[in-house]
Amino acid sequence: MIEPAREIPLIDGYDVIVGGGGTAGVLAAVAAARSGARVLLLERAGFLGGHIATQLLEHSAGWFDALGQQIVGGLPERLVERLVEAGASPGHVRDDTGYTKFRVPVNHEAYKSIVTAWLVEAGVEFLVFSPICGVLREGNAVTGVIVENKSGRTAFSAKVVVDCTGDADIAALAGAEFHSDPDNVTQPVSLLFKVGGVDHRALLDYVEANPADFKLGLDPRELRDQPFVNLWGFGQLLKQAQADGVLSFARNELHYAGAIQEREAVINLTRHAADATKAGELARAEHVLRQQIMEGLHFLRRYVPGCGNVFLSATAACVGVRESRRIKGRYTLTDEDVRSGQQFDDAIALGGFPIDSHDSRGPSMDGAEHVRRAYGIPYRVLVPNTIDRLLVAGRCISAARKALASARITGTCMAMGQAAGLAAAIAARSHLSTHRLDVGELRGALAEQGAIL
Repeated sequence: MIEPAREIPLIDGYDVIVGGGGTAGVLAAVAAARSGARVLLLERAGFLGGHIATQLLEHSAGWFDALGQQIVGGLPERLVERLVEAGASPGHVRDDTGYTKFRVPVNHEAYKSIVTAWLVEAGVEFLVFSPICGVLREGNAVTGVIVENKSGRTAFSAKVVVDCTGDADIAALAGAEFHSDPDNVTQPVSLLFKVGGVDHRALLDYVEANPADFKLGLDPRELRDQPFVNLWGFGQLLKQAQADGVLSFARNELHYAGAIQEREAVINLTRHAADATKAGELARAEHVLRQQIMEGLHFLRRYVPGCGNVFLSATAACVGVRESRRIKGRYTLTDEDVRSGQQFDDAIALGGFPIDSHDSRGPSMDGAEHVRRAYGIPYRVLVPNTIDRLLVAGRCISAARKALASARITGTCMAMGQAAGLAAAIAARSHLSTHRLDVGELRGALAEQGAIL
């Protein structure tokens, strides 16, 4: 079918449009607005907050390197402070698994309200239930986007657009180039779920009696009398459940994030291989993963001490994606850059989380490498190679697969979001190409906002 031509309203006057109100997008919008830009944030879901909120994410990570030095500050750290002030997070707490030094547990429901209030306070205009379905272009430059929502189809123009959709949806609509791998396999998608009614005393008795079944960065007795417990393991019990036919899928471990006082825990167990850019595969994943959640609930009740009477209290709002499109940028962050702690003159953020790559067709990880020290993330990985006035931030940056498996973590994505939003505001104010931005000015502005470079 060929759709007939039609007129749609055009709303202009924006300096920066940010697509995606998630982990990177919120920070991009706040950073741009604080720099004096008029900002519009567009989100396809009915609320803001992204994966931390939609996925019941066990915690936010990536804030410290392997040496215990903080590598993400600035506006992301201001957000942590706001969460702590609202009683929605304890802030940075120890990672019991030893996988990373610290993590930030978050009250998912409060998080939505806190980031929304922060955006309004910063002067950001936003629309929810507003997926971007087209772009406006002049030559190789993006000049705006088209949205279809409850109000109909509307075009919004801006001097610079920032793609924080996670799947690089705006970049794809603009005709950007993307990296591809020979096997064309991405990390699996998942649905996290939360259970209530946990007897953590009985659970920790089991951990103490079976320490070899867990990745622990401390003596298991130190888990006692803590408000939060973070566990990675349960392999023996999972193997037994698979042999008994209780679990239809193979897993060597699960991740357990427990809140002791609330008697709750977020469970990261499910997985399915899917191309997250294809609607049919996402629908199939929704079915498979929700079936796995019910199997996982049965597993907990039957096999895990302290979980015999747990109930399902929440499930992720939508399929959670670890990896999909990766743009081809002015530079590609390589696996070796991450492993060696490479630094760059145009670095706009730091990363330091382990290379955390999940095997989409196997029972465990296909990469779990500690990164020796923090590495730089250059501005050039945010810049699509052939498209101007468009920046990306988050898990769709220009990066090799293993490099992205480290840089995709929420704390790092927030830092990239802050940088992309500031860069967009500077480019809009100075009428510069995003390809020829003064990175020295950008780094100076980031430092003024407290970013760690």
